[in-house]
Amino acid sequence: MIVLRKLHMEFTRSKEGIFIVADDLGLSPGINEGIVYLLKNSFISGASLMANGMAFDDAVRRCSEIGFLNIGVHLVLVEEKPLVLKTFPKDHRVFFFKYILGLIRKNDIEKELEAQINKCLKAQINLRFINSHQHLHLLPGIMDIIISLAKKYEIPYIRIVNEPLNTAGGPLRKAQLVFLNFLSGIAKKMIIRSGLRCNDFFVGFINAGNLSEKDIESVKELSDKYPDRIIELGCHPGFENEELKMQYNNWGNYNWRKELRLLSSWHD
Repeated sequence: MIVLRKLHMEFTRSKEGIFIVADDLGLSPGINEGIVYLLKNSFISGASLMANGMAFDDAVRRCSEIGFLNIGVHLVLVEEKPLVLKTFPKDHRVFFFKYILGLIRKNDIEKELEAQINKCLKAQINLRFINSHQHLHLLPGIMDIIISLAKKYEIPYIRIVNEPLNTAGGPLRKAQLVFLNFLSGIAKKMIIRSGLRCNDFFVGFINAGNLSEKDIESVKELSDKYPDRIIELGCHPGFENEELKMQYNNWGNYNWRKELRLLSSWHD
């Protein structure tokens, strides 16, 4: 069994370890409340903030009360309203195909992503890492933009997805994971070559929104097997309500409260 508080302390003591990151800070007040509770009690290592989330100001206020404990930026190109552009498709699948076909300009992507980073910085947040909604930052071309922005704003760490294929999940989800793992292999070389850091393994894609004890055990097994590597656990904790579940029902059966309980009540 794992004590998540100990995992957090292990990561902060050394350059390698387990990094537990709650995504979607800023999505709603209930999500913010759950994530900030976990941060305050050291049950997670950090949280990634959505600059264009509906509850961004609420998230900044809550985080300021506990001292902005290890906050990164969760870059969002789909599903939420852009800050400076109106041209992006809302659906990530439509975005992907339009991007591959060259119908979305990289200059527009860079303007939007830089605006999101600057909004966080103007809120006095010292950004420690970068990841993105639907992992779109891993796409060729977009990763170049991410690395450039990370270096410009001195953000030292970028998430990749390298999740073991032996985790449970349907055929489509596993096919998506194979693709993300492939892109992440390319991205990792680029990130390291640029003098930045990234995780070596990731758990949290296959069962996004519905993590279980098996997922945390998988993280522990990876940590035991590769003690000198960075293992990242991506999670989505919070307090949901029916309105939130209806608004994001296209994400599948997300269970934010279940993940909150899992992360806050793990024992030896």
